[in-house]
Parts: sequence; C-alpha cells; structure tokens
Amino acid sequence: MPPHNKKFLAQKEKEDRQKRIIIIATISVLVIVFALVAYGVIDRFVLTPKVTIIELEDQTISADQFEQQVKWRRRNLIVDIDQMLMTFQQLGGTQEVFGYFEQQLMLAVNSLQQPLLVGQDVLQALTEDIILLVEAEKMGVIVDDARIDNEIQEAFGYFVGGTATPAATLAPSSTPATSDNQDGEPDPTATPLLQPTEYTEELFNNNYQEFLLSVKDAGISEETIRDIIKISVIREEIIEIVSSDIAQETEHVWIRHILVADEDTANEVIEKLADGEDFADLAAEYSLDTSNKDNGGDLDWFSRGAMVQPFEEAAFALEVGEISDPVQTDFGWHIMESLGKDDLLLDPSAYQQLRNQAYVDWMSEKETIYQPIINENWSKFVPSEPALPPDYLAYIQSISLEQPQLPPDVPTDE
Repeated sequence: MPPHNKKFLAQKEKEDRQKRIIIIATISVLVIVFALVAYGVIDRFVLTPKVTIIELEDQTISADQFEQQVKWRRRNLIVDIDQMLMTFQQLGGTQEVFGYFEQQLMLAVNSLQQPLLVGQDVLQALTEDIILLVEAEKMGVIVDDARIDNEIQEAFGYFVGGTATPAATLAPSSTPATSDNQDGEPDPTATPLLQPTEYTEELFNNNYQEFLLSVKDAGISEETIRDIIKISVIREEIIEIVSSDIAQETEHVWIRHILVADEDTANEVIEKLADGEDFADLAAEYSLDTSNKDNGGDLDWFSRGAMVQPFEEAAFALEVGEISDPVQTDFGWHIMESLGKDDLLLDPSAYQQLRNQAYVDWMSEKETIYQPIINENWSKFVPSEPALPPDYLAYIQSISLEQPQLPPDVPTDE
C-alpha cells in the first residue's frame, strides 16, 4: 500500500478534529439538557416545596402546602358542580329548575376558570389558619395523630367501640317456616328481614383508601387531608374557648305583631285596638306578614339578635300585656303586643350562631394584632388543576337548549 501523502494526512486530521468537535458539542448539549432537567426536578420537588408562602412567628405554610390546598378547593368546587347537576336532573332538568342552581353553578365554573380567584380565597383562609396555629400553641391546644385518626373514622361513620351502623342487608326470619300452610301460599314467617350490617374497621379502611385514591387523582396527598382535619379541630377547640362565657339561657320575649305599609294605617290599627277590637282579628284583616297574620300575628318566643334592630329594641322594652306605638323598619310599620318575657334556653341554632360570632370577633381582633408575612410571588404557585371536565362545561352551557346533552358521568333518573 503506498504511503499516504501529506495532503491526505492533512485532510484526515481535519476530519478527525471535526468529529471530536461534534462529539464534544453533542456531549455538552446533553450535559446542559440533563442539567436543565435535573434542575427542573430539583426545583419542582425540592426547592419549590420549601418556598414559604405565609409566615407568622414560628409557623410557616410552604408553597407545596399552598398548592395542595388550592387543589383541594378546586376539587370541592367540581364536586359541588357534580352534585348540583345530579340534583338538577333528579328534579326534572327543566329551565325552571335550572333557575335555582344557575347562580351557584356559574360562580363555581367562573372560579375554576380563573385560578387566581381560588388562589386568593385559599390564601386568605390560610392566613387565618396560621393565626390559629400560633394561638393554639399559646393556648395549649394540641391535636395529635390519634385525634386526627379518630376524626377521620367518625367522618366516615366508624365509631370505635360504638354501635353498629344500620346498613341494611337481607337476612332470613328468625322464625322457621312451617309446613302447616297447604294452600300453596308462601308462609309469611319465611319472609327475609332487614338487619343492620356492622360497620367494621376493615370496611372503614376500604372506604378510606378509596377516598384517598380519589383525591390522589386530583394531586392531593393524605398529609393534606390530615392538615385540613387538624386545623378544623383546632378551630372548634378555639371556638369552645372563646365562647365559653356565652350563656345558653338568655332573655326571651313572646311577641305578636301587625305589619302595615304606612304610618297612617298603623295609627288606624292603634285606634281600633284602643276601642277594644281584638288583636288577632285586626292581624287577619290588616297584617302584610302572611306567615302569621292568620295566627294572630304570633311570632313566638325569640331572643336578642333574631330580629332587626328597631323591632328588637321596641319588643324588649315592652312590658307583658303592653301594646307598642307604631315601629318603623325596612319591612313597614309594626304594632306589637308583648305576651311574655322570661329567661329561656337558646335553641341550638341560635346558640351556635352566638358561638360563631364570638369566634369571628376574636379572629378580627387577632388579625389586627398579627401581620403574617405573605410571599409577594404567591400567584406563581397557584395550580389550574384539577379542571372541570369539558363535558360538564359543555353541558352547563347547553342547558338553555331544549334537549341538553348529558355528559357521560352525570347520572340520570333512569
């Protein structure tokens, strides 16, 4: 083989150099791509979760926690929409029925389509939550894992050591069938009976795991569920503390009234009462309050906070048997008669309302004291998932048509 000349060797050296450059360049690109991917993974799963969104004293809420809470709120909106559509169908699916749901449906849909609206709501809720966490520590309110476990069990209807949940199953009658019946008719004692099925720990665990799988599909972890339950328990504990001085027994009055449109008519009713005419008869004749005009205008017993302010002030100022001068409210003019005054137990809803108001007042005070630090870039961590299924959105938009097409996942009455 003849020796390579100088020109050939120079050409080969040039080609080898180009190959080396290409290889080095390819490796460099791969290294950069790998580094970018690695940084993305590290940023997503290591750095981002550690970013603080809200901070107050020694309590923090991370970006990961914030994102999870937004996903939970979005999931609940989708569940609400699903339930409204189901009820809409069960009630007939007419335009008249839709009117009862339209405003709520559109509010939920608009929120899902504007992620920052949901993010803002969650940010505000978490700002309250972090104040609760700080105050709970100072008050000595402790919610351990065992308490959270118990709350989860009870939320699923499983009560450790409690009675069986009456989930009906068929069981044979305890009375054996007899052979005395010879006419071919079935013996009634052989009819199966409905008996409750015990809600076992195994059944609870199965239901709970199914729930966890469903929220996992929405990107929500079990830890987030436990955090939500924990703060709910803390809130209830603090409501109990701040409302402990609210008496369950308070002053009540028993009032009947006649509601009219103007002062002249009110004075006319007053004159007739002064002339001895019957209050109940005048209520039936004059009163615009159709809920009680045929019952003598009887409003039954009520406590403070149940009526509008002018009405309440006049009602509690009356002596038993006394009739008021005309009292003006936004509803019209009232003539009242006091039928009784006593200290009575609050009904459960009124008592709970007072407890809740005590908590609202307490939280408002704490919000003026505490100033949680909020990350100004919080909006970057607002997810847009889970999203409302397109079939549901299309169905909602088509309800105005005569025959809207149901999305496949919406149940019907058939």
